Amino acid sequence: MPNWNPQQLKAIQTKDKNIMVSASAGSGKTTVLIARLMDLVVKDRVPIDAILAMTFTEAAASEMKKRLAASLQKAYEETKDPEERAYITRQLTSIQTAHISTIHSFCLSILQEYYYMIGLDATRITNIMDNGTMVLYQGEALEEAFQNQYAKQDKVFIDLCAMFSSRSENDEALRKLITSLAVMASSQANSDDWLNALLIPYDNIKHIQDLPIAIQENFFSYLAVECSRYEEGILRIQELYRYRYDSEVKKAALVEQKVQALPSLQETLAKRDYEGFRLAFQSIAHGILPPSPDKEDKEYVHLRKQSQELEDRLLGLLFSEQQFIKDMQALKPYVRKLIEMVKDYRRSYARIKQEQAVIDFDDMEHYALEILQCKDGQVAQRYREQFTEIMVDEFQDSNDVQNTLVQSICRENNVFRVGDIKQSIYGFRHAKPSLMRGIIEQQGIYDEVIYLSNNYRSKKMIVDFNNLLFKQLMNLDGFSCRYADADDVETGVAEQLQDNVPICFHAIFHDEIKKANALILAKNDLKASYIANQILEIREKEQRQWKDFVVLVRGNARKENMKKVFDELHIPYFIDVKSGFYQSSAVSLMLSALRAIEDPHNDIALIAILLSPLFPCSAEQIAQSKLAKRQEAQKASQQAAHKVYESSFYAYLKEHPIPGFQAFEELRKECFGCSLTKTLNRLYEQNNYYALHTSVQEKTNLDLLFEKGATFEQQQAMGIHAFLNQIEQIKDAQTAEAIPIGSEADVVRVMSIHQSKGLQFPVVFLWSNDAMTAIEFKDLCICDSELGIALKRMELPERYVRTTIPRIAMEHKKDKEELEEEMRILYVATTRAQQQMHIVDCVLDLEQYNKPLTTSSIYDRGGYTSWLLQTFLQHPNDLFTIKEVHTLWQSLPLQEPIKPQYHIQPYHQEVETLQFATASAKKATDIAITLQKPKGMQYGTMMHKMIEALGNSTYEDTAIRQCAARLHITLSEQDVKRLHDLYENEVFQRCLKTTCYYELPFMVKDGEEVLHGFMDFVAIQENGITIIDFKTDAIFSADELITRYREQLLLYQKAMNTLYPNSKIACYIYSLHLSEMIQVS
Repeated sequence: MPNWNPQQLKAIQTKDKNIMVSASAGSGKTTVLIARLMDLVVKDRVPIDAILAMTFTEAAASEMKKRLAASLQKAYEETKDPEERAYITRQLTSIQTAHISTIHSFCLSILQEYYYMIGLDATRITNIMDNGTMVLYQGEALEEAFQNQYAKQDKVFIDLCAMFSSRSENDEALRKLITSLAVMASSQANSDDWLNALLIPYDNIKHIQDLPIAIQENFFSYLAVECSRYEEGILRIQELYRYRYDSEVKKAALVEQKVQALPSLQETLAKRDYEGFRLAFQSIAHGILPPSPDKEDKEYVHLRKQSQELEDRLLGLLFSEQQFIKDMQALKPYVRKLIEMVKDYRRSYARIKQEQAVIDFDDMEHYALEILQCKDGQVAQRYREQFTEIMVDEFQDSNDVQNTLVQSICRENNVFRVGDIKQSIYGFRHAKPSLMRGIIEQQGIYDEVIYLSNNYRSKKMIVDFNNLLFKQLMNLDGFSCRYADADDVETGVAEQLQDNVPICFHAIFHDEIKKANALILAKNDLKASYIANQILEIREKEQRQWKDFVVLVRGNARKENMKKVFDELHIPYFIDVKSGFYQSSAVSLMLSALRAIEDPHNDIALIAILLSPLFPCSAEQIAQSKLAKRQEAQKASQQAAHKVYESSFYAYLKEHPIPGFQAFEELRKECFGCSLTKTLNRLYEQNNYYALHTSVQEKTNLDLLFEKGATFEQQQAMGIHAFLNQIEQIKDAQTAEAIPIGSEADVVRVMSIHQSKGLQFPVVFLWSNDAMTAIEFKDLCICDSELGIALKRMELPERYVRTTIPRIAMEHKKDKEELEEEMRILYVATTRAQQQMHIVDCVLDLEQYNKPLTTSSIYDRGGYTSWLLQTFLQHPNDLFTIKEVHTLWQSLPLQEPIKPQYHIQPYHQEVETLQFATASAKKATDIAITLQKPKGMQYGTMMHKMIEALGNSTYEDTAIRQCAARLHITLSEQDVKRLHDLYENEVFQRCLKTTCYYELPFMVKDGEEVLHGFMDFVAIQENGITIIDFKTDAIFSADELITRYREQLLLYQKAMNTLYPNSKIACYIYSLHLSEMIQVS
């Protein structure tokens, strides 16, 4: 049995209560969760199917099942009691079907079992939309909602559009707002009630005191924070006159006047006397703040500038109470219209999902909640009776819907929650750490809070460092974050006391290094180079593995800096770039290739692929051709005496080909009429691109692209053009790159702090920053789950804009919440390290940070670097050391590029036998043709699909038209005749009586050469093999067809000869345009 500490033991054994476990980073909360599960199952004999355990990721649920199974297996081996063994065996067999899952999976199980309770279509439950499909349907719903409003020509809507954009045709900002409000509504347990409540702050308001309490509190909190910052600056200037400029009597007297008036600001705010505060501040602000007696005194100059900016900012928004109320009353109809539009959009989106028989993740939660609450909670009561224990992991990241769902099925004393408010970093997902805070602060008779106050992850110095830092940072006035005494953790095992090294802040003096070395190098590149150099140095000195190191960055942009320098130094790495799938290099190239195949006159796409590893073109050749093309166009214009517009680059290259262009032409010809997946197949093979020119990450991305293409074909039954259109609509959506490596791969990892949550690494490098970008509240309207909608007042047509009280309150709340979340993000970052913690940033000088860490300095947004240095320069100790870097370092690349060995399933495999696939075995790739006169690629694809679909059936007119109808293809009389003529052809008739294959894929080896492709039609006969290639070219000469396609048919013949050396092989082109079978010899 593990050596549990008292708090862990209490968390494991306490029953018949609602337990809230506050588990700091590294406190072993997952181990405790498993131990509690084991205690319930083995000791208390609670069957696994009577326990509901919910996590926030599939990986966490899988890990929990795995560890529980291992613990049960161990218990089985340790007991000899047959009855006990039988019981444990039953539990082991129940693990895979146990309710140990994500909250979405549990919601889905509710839907699967009780969908009929709310009249939900059962087929929808199995069709969960991916992100791309969701974006498409949301776009359709939004368009419908807006078209409905435009049709009404409602004056409020027209004015609303005018408020959001001075250009009548641009309604993007308004669309974005409607979408944001809908998303926020979906995170509420009762979306409609939340939407209706948005009107409350604008309805029948006569005084500030009539506003909702939350708005009042945040409004006066903003004024209090600004006053504190103002007061702090003025008092510091007063100190400077006392100790630095004591001879400047007149200037000191002006400052003293302001100091004497400061108490009146705090007094009026304490009484929430807005008008009194407004008048008092206007009086103070109109007083003179003298310039510095010494113009070189940077501190004074900064303080004066900061104070004057604050005065201007407050004076610009302190309108009279009467004006505020008047503006809010004027905004009421616009808020009502916004609510109406959000409801219209939600109804349209719900209808589209119902028509398409799909659901999204929000539907899972809301439908599950609806089922639990319908018919007097019958289903909820069944779950209440079924589950002896409900466990919720990562509770700090729950939202209102998820919490309401748990409350719907729990008993009064059977919920076990685990979380850590200090690690709540998912505000953008509408997580509400206030839910956990509320449970801790307001305990009922069945509630108990247990703190896990031992850290088992990090060395003692790292533990003590975090205690000291976050006691200072999280306990500042004006913030809801708290690092309580119970959060002050200690080490848990003796090994943590050994081999300790202090946390090291690497201060790179960027300007000095640049000047001394004449560098033209950006700060971020310098930081990346330094981090890579340090990794190499520590690895060599301490004989570490690459996987011991992680570089944590705040956002994805910095990953590119690290990637570049790691490539230069041959350091093996893994970098997971979120929201970068469609922008990743390999996928972007394939999309350009598809565009160029679809439309070769797309110059950007064509040049992109000609310059890629797909084709042997050089940048110099492209540049020379572009220049020659331009000169040719200019010459033509001069000769014509008017401007002659340039043709496309493709048209020019047709006349003046360069190396590689012919290969592109052949590729286009080969892909002509092919399905999306066949085309992608061919592109991956071009010049061995997939095998030889892509990294592990890129191969995985290409696999995912192919999967998306296959899914698109299966669901949409449309071609390349439609696929590219869909990509254009969804490419900016948050789509992550595919993950190509396992957790044990020996590489340096670069990840965002969010991605690192729950992980630990021996050596951590934190990419710090000395500035934090403030939220830009440029939008006319912003929204918040608690405060609702906050509009600025705009007077039309002049477009005069004034802020409002809800707006001031909401901006302050969002600003404060973002700063609090940044504190928690820093906590996550500095608690990942097991042995060493390195923090790296560029600085100008260190003395600027030698000042107390205050609420005011937090709102100055100095970044992690300021927070860290202000804390530890004011409280020097042996936990934290600063390494000053004044000279340039030298990083030598490793002698041999180190390529970690991954087992990656190859995309293609060379085969030495023909792989047959019948038409029925192929995935459907039907395309919908609605043009009256199909042309080019569309026509060819259409006719090929018809021939394949008709197969060996009779090509009668009725049969042909019925087949076309099934495929959603419109045929002309001439098309029907052409298909009928094919059927009547003697060679084709003879082939149909044998074994036939349509769209036959092949890949064979001929010596060192690999032959691959697709054959339109192959007939295997006793006396030989017949290959037919169907052509739709509008060509009136059989000889021309032979000239154009002879090489292609000979390739097919060569491939078949390799496989069937003793068979006679006949090759034909069948021209649908000529209705003629043409033999190729």
